[in-house]
Amino acid sequence: MKKTFGILSTICFLLFSCSKSTVNSDRKSDLSNYGFNGKVKSVKSELYNLIIEKDTFKIGEKINSLAFDRNSLLEFNKLGNLTSIKEFLYNGKVIKQDIYTYDKNDLLIKRKEIDNYGKRSFLDFKFNYDSKDSLTSVIISSDGFKRILKIERDSNNRPIKRETIQNDTVQLIYSVKYDQNDNLISESQFRHKKVPVKLIERSFNSKNLKEKEKIIEYRTWDTIRIENEYLYDINNKLIVEKFNIENDSTFDETKNIYHKNGKKKESITVMRENEFAITERNLYNENGDLTQKTVKTNDGETNGVWSYGFKYDSENNWIEKIEFKNNKPLRIVKRTIEYY
Repeated sequence: MKKTFGILSTICFLLFSCSKSTVNSDRKSDLSNYGFNGKVKSVKSELYNLIIEKDTFKIGEKINSLAFDRNSLLEFNKLGNLTSIKEFLYNGKVIKQDIYTYDKNDLLIKRKEIDNYGKRSFLDFKFNYDSKDSLTSVIISSDGFKRILKIERDSNNRPIKRETIQNDTVQLIYSVKYDQNDNLISESQFRHKKVPVKLIERSFNSKNLKEKEKIIEYRTWDTIRIENEYLYDINNKLIVEKFNIENDSTFDETKNIYHKNGKKKESITVMRENEFAITERNLYNENGDLTQKTVKTNDGETNGVWSYGFKYDSENNWIEKIEFKNNKPLRIVKRTIEYY
């Protein structure tokens, strides 16, 4: 059931924002979340390795999916919401499929996940709403398995509590609090109603931007206490993020620079652990696509540069992405995009 728990942990953080309540009336479509432009109907992605030939290279054989790039087919309805996701092996065999079903108001009412590895396992999701089209519960089931996520809302229709119920037992309680500006200022997770899992407290500035965050995570052998801080420029863009703060001089940090159009241009992250440090520098083009990643360690053991070249269609969606490592070609992703 490892896959099930992974899916549920993701839902835990997304569940409060997937309904068309008064609080979330401006939610984005799946197309926007994926970063596509135009009225996309489907996107087919295929991965190939690259073969070096003297001073150039050629496209080789199709390869299996990697961490971020997938042999996949995404399908969207005319409102920009996903209707199907398929993932393939290099030979075309479908290994995973998600099917989405909506009602006449474009509310997601069913989702089915089919995993063709091994014994062809599946998970069924059923979404229930109130008269305001706000999510009230999700029922997750499979062979011999059933779990209910029950959502409670306040008088302003804001989700404030979620209970995870299995075998008539409350396994997990997740609750939140808001300030007068609807900022999420605290989150609490408890196992079996009373055993703390994670507590989060946040503060916001006058522009409703998150400034500080305190996290307490209760693990089996110890308790982890983390503080994070966030700094913004005059355009309300996040320019400095300090995380895992122990004191004024011991913390990890990310610094961001932006293009004139507001898209991220550069991001530098330094992560420290005792005397060891990793520095990651990412560069982005004006479309927001990653063009270069450099990873270095202060001991000199690692010094890798990954770069990416893109080709775009008339809607400014990329249709080819070529990846290099230390100037050597690795692979290419080809996209076939169909529009309404």
